[in-house]
Amino acid sequence: MLVIIDGNCSFCLWASRWLRRICKPGLDILPLDLVSIDVINQWEANPLWSVDSIKVISQGQLWIKSAAIAQIMREAQWFAQPLRLLFVVPHRLLDVLYDWVARHRKSDTCELP
Repeated sequence: MLVIIDGNCSFCLWASRWLRRICKPGLDILPLDLVSIDVINQWEANPLWSVDSIKVISQGQLWIKSAAIAQIMREAQWFAQPLRLLFVVPHRLLDVLYDWVARHRKSDTCELP
């Protein structure tokens, strides 16, 4: 599983550190500017690739936004598994929440952790 974060703000960095702590070993988290050209060439034709969001590539599929986070949570260690209950909420609502956080973290001074 490859996780691609789209920014270097403090929230993105905090979230990637948090994911590394709660997920099983082997989760690759890279900022978009460090992704290999081969991966970009393989996925850039997919319309989801152009969305400014977290991206997860696993088992030949590309996920973004809340669906990407749901995929990551499948790799979480046992103590973080209860967080998967959040994903019973429809993805459309979770994507609205994701978009709100994404909009607000991109200010000049990122106020999120």
